[in-house]
Amino acid sequence: MEHLGPLPAVADTAVLRSLGLSEKLLSREVRTGRLVRVRHGVYARPDAPREQVRAARVGGRLTSYSALRDRGLWCPPGDERLHVAVGAHARALRDPDSGAPLAPRADVVVHWRAQPSRLSRLHEPLPVPLVIRHMPVELDSAFVVAVLDSALRIGVGTTWELSRSFEGAPRLVRALARVDPRAESGVESVARCRLLEARLEVRPQVRIGRYRVDLLVGDRVVVEIDGREFHDDPAAFERDRRRAAELTRLGYRVLHFSYSQVLFDWASCLAAVRAALVL
Repeated sequence: MEHLGPLPAVADTAVLRSLGLSEKLLSREVRTGRLVRVRHGVYARPDAPREQVRAARVGGRLTSYSALRDRGLWCPPGDERLHVAVGAHARALRDPDSGAPLAPRADVVVHWRAQPSRLSRLHEPLPVPLVIRHMPVELDSAFVVAVLDSALRIGVGTTWELSRSFEGAPRLVRALARVDPRAESGVESVARCRLLEARLEVRPQVRIGRYRVDLLVGDRVVVEIDGREFHDDPAAFERDRRRAAELTRLGYRVLHFSYSQVLFDWASCLAAVRAALVL
């Protein structure tokens, strides 16, 4: 029996045939469970990412928030809907779960005119610049910068590539001018942007003695951003307290803000920073 190499997570019959799957072999792969039929002419591996499969069942590819999560980029909070890019003339869109004809759903967003209408590229993710262009135009600019920082940080695009792709989108061009991929998390990027918007001097990832701090505001205020997983790691908690004590001994004022504080209670964070600056 012929042995086949690795198959894409999701692909249509044209791509599978280019990889050597005849109709007979394709039937065999489905029968043995190595491939699962998603919709007419589209198949997926059993271990394919769930959201990729759901987007393919609709008739397109992940974009906007859904693609950010799928690609490992930082994603703004608050939108867990399935975002799917389809061609301008796409037909026979299907429900991502049942496969029935797609009816309006509050948790599914279809982005039209977003890709060629043919489905032969389902095995390729949308380019990151296009995914970013599909984010809401009203999105907080600090969130946009955080997404761009993460794209540059993990190497899925360069500043030049993003700049070329953002022609005609001035809000993204402005955000790109504010990027700093030294930030180690999206929430750190958001805090940096908001401090700069408040006309404060801020530098990311500054080395002080043997430590590197998230943000240095002015000359003596250290801002550390605790991720959502922070309190689940007792060892990290202890290391952090030793670090804070040493920075305080060196003459720095250390402030800790959580993910939720930065994203949902920024006014309190900014007030604390301003108070620390005048102490």
